[in-house]
Amino acid sequence: MKKHSILYFLLAAIAFTGCERNDGFVPKEVALERVPAPKIVKDATGSAAIDMTNLGGFNGKVNVSLYFPNDIPPSKFDIVIRKNNSNSNVRVYQAGVTSFPTTLTITAAQIATLFGVPIALGDNYDVGADVYAQSGKLYQAFPEIGLGYAAAFQPDHPGFSPSVRFSAICQYNSALYTTGNYEVVVDEWQDYFPGDVITVTQIDATHLSFRYLAPTNNQPIVVTIDPLTNVTSVVKQQYGDYPWNPFGIMSVNTSPSNDNVVSPCEQSFGVYLDHTVTIGSYGKYLIKLKKQ
Repeated sequence: MKKHSILYFLLAAIAFTGCERNDGFVPKEVALERVPAPKIVKDATGSAAIDMTNLGGFNGKVNVSLYFPNDIPPSKFDIVIRKNNSNSNVRVYQAGVTSFPTTLTITAAQIATLFGVPIALGDNYDVGADVYAQSGKLYQAFPEIGLGYAAAFQPDHPGFSPSVRFSAICQYNSALYTTGNYEVVVDEWQDYFPGDVITVTQIDATHLSFRYLAPTNNQPIVVTIDPLTNVTSVVKQQYGDYPWNPFGIMSVNTSPSNDNVVSPCEQSFGVYLDHTVTIGSYGKYLIKLKKQ
């Protein structure tokens, strides 16, 4: 677009007739409005997401500015938050923002108060701006009917960011997986039964270990945790021997599965293990443990 603003075609009536062929691209009955475009980005000094294991620690910082800082300014922005992609569930977080750029801070308690219910795992909160043009006309970020102003602006304008999202996740926190008693949720290998309690050792921030009940050559199984993805893995290692096994010391290593994961919100972790001996595999079995 030639102008550094968004041009909106506003219908003067719900229906109109009598447009002449020489009215041009914009009919006479249609007015043009210059609508300043907001630019909303996360501040790197704030939280990237809402960690459900530490709601009090969420400190979302949002920078609000104008995409075209030298163009016509708005009369004001109302900063709004939309919950779970629902344009019928939008709340005004801060009305009447007129100074740009400006930085706003959002807490988990403020979000819960705004929507009247606690934040839940998997919730998504989009922060945008309702734009009031110089005429006073409102252009909503998330209108219930029709498209928001951002639809007219993308993808032709690099760096345009009309909103940011804060998602409620369970972020890995090594402090939740300290050495202690863990309840067996499932052990398909059947050394343990659901409800049994075993000791898990925290080796360091990204490694845990536990033992199966192999009566001889018993060694701890070391589980590695990727703190960025919450994925667990076990490098092939020997863990012991059973009297019914004639093929030497047993080993385990992880096999691909969605069950290879830590779940910090419930303080559990699981690994899908391939139990092998020198001549082959006894099969792949899940074990899942939960901190008491």
